[in-house]
Amino acid sequence: MRPLSTDASSQAQGPITPASERFNPFDPDYVRDPYPILNELRESEPVFFSPEIGSWVVTRFETVKSILRDTQRFSALIASDPLTPLCPHARNIITESGFDVPPMLVNNDPPSHTKYRAFFGAPLTRERLQSLKPFTESTVDSYIDRMLAGSQPADLVAGLTWDVPALVLFQLLGVPAEDVARVKEWASSRVVMTWGRPTEAEQVELSTGAVAYYRYALDLVRKKAEAPQDDYISDLLRAHKEDSEVTMHEIGATAFNLLFAGHETTSSATANMFKAVLADRKLWKAICAGEQPLAPVVEESLRIDPPVQAWRRQAKEDVVLDGVAIPAGSRILMEFAAANHDPQQFPEPDVFTPGRRNVLQQVAFGAGTHFCLGAPLARLEMEVMLRRVAARMPELALVPEQSFPYTPNTSFRALRRLLVTW
Repeated sequence: MRPLSTDASSQAQGPITPASERFNPFDPDYVRDPYPILNELRESEPVFFSPEIGSWVVTRFETVKSILRDTQRFSALIASDPLTPLCPHARNIITESGFDVPPMLVNNDPPSHTKYRAFFGAPLTRERLQSLKPFTESTVDSYIDRMLAGSQPADLVAGLTWDVPALVLFQLLGVPAEDVARVKEWASSRVVMTWGRPTEAEQVELSTGAVAYYRYALDLVRKKAEAPQDDYISDLLRAHKEDSEVTMHEIGATAFNLLFAGHETTSSATANMFKAVLADRKLWKAICAGEQPLAPVVEESLRIDPPVQAWRRQAKEDVVLDGVAIPAGSRILMEFAAANHDPQQFPEPDVFTPGRRNVLQQVAFGAGTHFCLGAPLARLEMEVMLRRVAARMPELALVPEQSFPYTPNTSFRALRRLLVTW
């Protein structure tokens, strides 16, 4: 298989300055293609301090995975803190609204995290997730119908990968489908607010949206409490009656988080997958002919271009990582994208190779006690979209010489447009 395509400009010889001094996750060249500099960093300066983001950056696979598995020395409490501190006006909007989302899952540590994970994970049974497959298939087919009836070229993100994961999540949570557009807008705003560099004016606007988003989630849970149905939130409320340790407010706060995490990364992962497989015509032909199993394609796409590029931890004590001393209290950015391209773990890491022996070791969904609860659903959705598009649009191809826009931020590889013809 061919290497994951990159822009020619990112292949050009960089200046002599150390890669750590050139590292800037908001730089347009980095946003477009982070892999060349991440590969360079992993080999030359696998652990370094970045003043740009006030964090120690870690790039090697074994080191990243060891941090993810070590809850004794590394805390997840800062995982969802805004990278850019909120200005006073934005902070007042949040404070005066009564906004209260306590640490529970991604930004929590054991033993509290263990309790919440057991409670919120229990209803996500294999049977419930598999029951979403027919809905996912019919939804994907309806979006393909619209694309086939429309003009070319078309945007595969707007035409398929943007909405479908949200609709599937809404089916799971019991949210009205007509709310997709505004929830997706809120979710995109949260990426910028938490992991980006918004201006003060943008912070005020984003904070106002976050409050509306929060109130929407709490109202959703209240409605489910009044009229329970066959959905995940209703399951949580039924469990709440038997386990009052988890409050109604905590269920509402988790709904707020799920309305972001449950679809945004799947949308990005699926767009990244189509970008990779359509760039390799031989692979795409094999997929369409049924000669290439799909699960290995999904897994390799998660490895080679993960939707979550980096994630945060804080050192609880003085630690040494790859020979570098890091003081207690330091913020750490684990570069999943660099770890997934570590040649010590994945031979020829820049080559898209479905079926590679150890691909399940990749860290796109994290590892250890914080491994993503939604990973099975994301994989199901990605495979369904790949299967149905291959079956119904075998002539699908990327528009040549197009640019690939991403949202500038430290953590999410969110492709916003993918132009295709058929």
